[in-house]
Amino acid sequence: MKARALIGLLGIHMKKKFLITGFEPFDKDTTNPSGDWINWMNSRNSFCNREICGVILPVKFNGGFSEFKKFYDEFCPDMVILTGLAKNRKELTVERIGINWVDARIPDNDGITITSQKIDVSGPDALFTTIDIDKLISLANSAGCVLKLSTSAGEYVCNELLYKVLCYLQDKKTPATFIHLPGLENYDGTYLALETIVNGL
Repeated sequence: MKARALIGLLGIHMKKKFLITGFEPFDKDTTNPSGDWINWMNSRNSFCNREICGVILPVKFNGGFSEFKKFYDEFCPDMVILTGLAKNRKELTVERIGINWVDARIPDNDGITITSQKIDVSGPDALFTTIDIDKLISLANSAGCVLKLSTSAGEYVCNELLYKVLCYLQDKKTPATFIHLPGLENYDGTYLALETIVNGL
């Protein structure tokens, strides 16, 4: 009984582990702000009692998830935050669902274009993200940043990753979400808002 109590007491002081991902540049761009966010985050030491594993994933069908799975299995995080770029959006957006569908308008970074097909023929049509969206929005607002709800992560690599991650984590019970960065000229405020979100979860 005493041993169990001691383990519980020590557990209070353990750092919460976050696996946070972004993407490499794609579609002839030379940079991707979600990948830059990972580099920005890895260069700082401003996370409150958090152990962070920041990973930049390839923009490749299945390749992004394969890399994610490797890091997830090695790191065993308590929470997962996936990020990507939605150049046509004006605000930071958090995704509600990942859908079981790919219909790419451009090839991935291996030159592969997948159109009009399911990601997993035996999988559910959609899965919900599992981190409280209202809390994410509130945390972003507290940092002076607008975070809006999105009900479509697209039909490209971002959505494919989100759907596969949600499938993989169903039995593991690890909370996960996907946040899309908008097309901006300066991301300093966005990165600080994302930092606030991580520290508040």
